Amino acid sequence: MTVELTRFLREEDMFPREFTGMTERPWGVLFHNGDNRDSYDSNHALIWRSRAHDLPAILREITDFYLSRGLHPVIYQSILDDGWFGEIADELAAAGYRSWLEEQHYMALTERSAIVPAPGLTVVRETEWQERFGTEIFAAAGEPWEIPVVRRQMQNPGTWCFVCYAQEKPVGMIYGHVNAENVCRIDYLLVVPQARGRGAGRALTHAFVQHCRETGVDCVLWPDGDTPRRIYEEAGFRHVQTRFAGRASWRG
Repeated sequence: MTVELTRFLREEDMFPREFTGMTERPWGVLFHNGDNRDSYDSNHALIWRSRAHDLPAILREITDFYLSRGLHPVIYQSILDDGWFGEIADELAAAGYRSWLEEQHYMALTERSAIVPAPGLTVVRETEWQERFGTEIFAAAGEPWEIPVVRRQMQNPGTWCFVCYAQEKPVGMIYGHVNAENVCRIDYLLVVPQARGRGAGRALTHAFVQHCRETGVDCVLWPDGDTPRRIYEEAGFRHVQTRFAGRASWRG
């Protein structure tokens, strides 16, 4: 099955608008949220290669913007510009940035899920934030910076959130969003350490992809590691393309 990725890649660039502030510039976007300084997805600049006509000036503008707000300057290359930061590493270094490329293996939902959820687990679609999600899932998993992200994102009508319960206690969450192009992006999957290896991640992913199929939306993601990759494969995702995402972090 051939999957045309352009609309998914556009969403990969712009998904932070779901939960953070954004300032548009001729060359890209400045995402910012001073209330969640530890979240890179909430605080970074996005540059499009085709619009970067004066790169040194753009880099100075980005640096000044974030430093003036007490934020650490971080830059993402548009994923549409595959590997571009590898070509401009010297220019980034001259502006005070350490840069690197991250290999991202994009997977599309093309098959039926083969997951059989484990007994003793209940997955529920939740539409309103509950404070215990923060304490019992994200804080318990050592990722408190994600709490304001998901809390804000759950206010958006396009957000889908599923929570896994074991004996009525929340032990994991998967959430994502659907945009105007009918593109679904799975934004986060997290299971508390004590529940890992017991099927919670698989049950959450199965519930999410079943909802995608019931609503007729297209879903693409890139797994962050071998364990989620295996879960996504079992849920019906297949590798369609590998791309190199450019990242840069100010060294000052």
